[in-house]
Amino acid sequence: MLDSWHKPSDKVVRNLAKVFYLSEACFAAIVLGIVSWFLSHYEDTPVYPAARLIWTEIIAALAILYCATLVFTFDYYPACFAMINMFFALAFFASFGAVENFDCDDNWMGWRSEYGEPYRPCWRATAAFTFLSGFFWLVSVLLAYWTPINKEPHHILPRKPSHGSSTIASEQV
Repeated sequence: MLDSWHKPSDKVVRNLAKVFYLSEACFAAIVLGIVSWFLSHYEDTPVYPAARLIWTEIIAALAILYCATLVFTFDYYPACFAMINMFFALAFFASFGAVENFDCDDNWMGWRSEYGEPYRPCWRATAAFTFLSGFFWLVSVLLAYWTPINKEPHHILPRKPSHGSSTIASEQV
């Protein structure tokens, strides 16, 4: 089976990696928006998952910034980016564990009276998108590992050979 499997072309891997980075940025933006909404409604609740949400918010914000730059600079050192992608995969899985381990019914006093039952799906959406983001980061590790370094020069226009000088012959030394 493995003998018949061929590695996809470099262009396919690069484009697929860029699609994954854009989707990771979208997932991180969704997580950042929902978590920021929860943090904005903090009103001195005695037991509140502030540390868990702040961790998740920081990781999501860093992921958005990283993805925004990585989409354009992915061709330079993809093996180095594989290590950073692994960090984000582990960080998002840690965020998923922190969000999933905190049960609103048992730990967050007064969430039902203050926010109501419809906001429980928002908490579940945060858990779902942190897991999806962690999984996509893990796949991005493989894509970055498979991508070879592009040795072609970027954005360098070829120069025409000059047939002479633009200065007058008497001014040349």
